[in-house]
Amino acid sequence: MRRILFEIPIPFFSQSVPIYSYGFMLMVAFLVSIAVARWRAKKEGIDPNAITDLGIYLIFAGIAGARLFFVIQFYEDYKNNLLNIFKIYEGGLVYYGGLFAAIIMLFVFVRKRKLPVLKVIDIIAPSTALGLAFGRIGCFLNGCCFGKISLNLPWAVYFPRTVDSQGMVDGSPVFIYHYQHGLVLLSALHSLPVHPVQLYAFFSNIALFFILNSFFRFRKRNGEIVLLFGMVYPIIRFCMEALRGDNQLYFNCFTIAQIISIILFAVSTTIFVLFRIKTSKNISHISSL
Repeated sequence: MRRILFEIPIPFFSQSVPIYSYGFMLMVAFLVSIAVARWRAKKEGIDPNAITDLGIYLIFAGIAGARLFFVIQFYEDYKNNLLNIFKIYEGGLVYYGGLFAAIIMLFVFVRKRKLPVLKVIDIIAPSTALGLAFGRIGCFLNGCCFGKISLNLPWAVYFPRTVDSQGMVDGSPVFIYHYQHGLVLLSALHSLPVHPVQLYAFFSNIALFFILNSFFRFRKRNGEIVLLFGMVYPIIRFCMEALRGDNQLYFNCFTIAQIISIILFAVSTTIFVLFRIKTSKNISHISSL
């Protein structure tokens, strides 16, 4: 865990500007995702500059939606200090909230620019997986989105107890959670060992990125790439949620993200199958002529 990645000293002042790892990794995720999307746009005959503009709009919409979803889910932690809502650099984004906000922004953008909707969505789908991967590295460095306790797992990780400038314990999120639930003493130096679920998500999303990129050669119509994303990512997210140690269960069974994953998987799979059936019928009809 390294919440502050490095500090930039201010000339002529005995102060420095902290660069938080979570925010830094979000920036890296954005830049890498845009670069890949621009490359894919050229291959698909779409103006890369339009994709860059779209990416800028999506990142702001996505962060706002993801933060709003997180605050709603954990409102009890913010109701007494609403200013903490704006401390995004400390972590606390829910992907599905960002996804829904980004989808709305995307449709507004492509309609205004008169771009082919399904082709544009296919272009940005692999970049979305790549961005999610780098974002999870930010989560790992920040200590948020942590996994369940696993005492016998060889690669389990410990997150440290941290203190602020006044010597008061202020983290890590894992340590605070374990302390609040009576699992560790305040004098302990670190949390109990937990699944490095953030790293699991990183590698899973990198794999999803390569799967989506490889599927372009098998695509029979525009829209199939994003549908494949909608089929595979919910499986990844559902499994990651099962290993998360910080999310509330609903109906004593699933987290909010798991419920959304089930719905998204069902919808995406149904539409994908219908697309393939319709495409096959069209090909058969043309062949019979």
